[in-house]
Amino acid sequence: MTAVFEDKVVVSTAKTKYETKITAGKHSWVADEPQAKEGTDLGPMPTELLASSLGACTSITVRMYADKKEYPLDSVEVHVTIDKRSPEDHKFTRVVNLSGNLTGEQRERLLAVANACPVHKLLSGKIEIETSLG
Repeated sequence: MTAVFEDKVVVSTAKTKYETKITAGKHSWVADEPQAKEGTDLGPMPTELLASSLGACTSITVRMYADKKEYPLDSVEVHVTIDKRSPEDHKFTRVVNLSGNLTGEQRERLLAVANACPVHKLLSGKIEIETSLG
């Protein structure tokens, strides 16, 4: 079964160096490159957006599970880095910080839940990208 986004993400870059406008449904934001790479530094780099997707999905998934199970989780903070080992080899490192009066068993369960977030599954699976001109 193939999952399909209800709304497409639309991305456009005009002549303002690398300032890139992104929209998804009613939301909009900007991606860019830092000034050191000739960008205008008005938003995160695309790789930072990718890392933030993994972090956000992890945090939301953990929060949802903790709420459902009524765990005493005060907050979740996720740190994500991407190690670009070669052009074809990359490693995501994710550190999940859990705040609250959690038992060791609850903390371990939440770690397992973090590894089951949809973006983690997407990035860990086989990825195919089909590109065409519109």
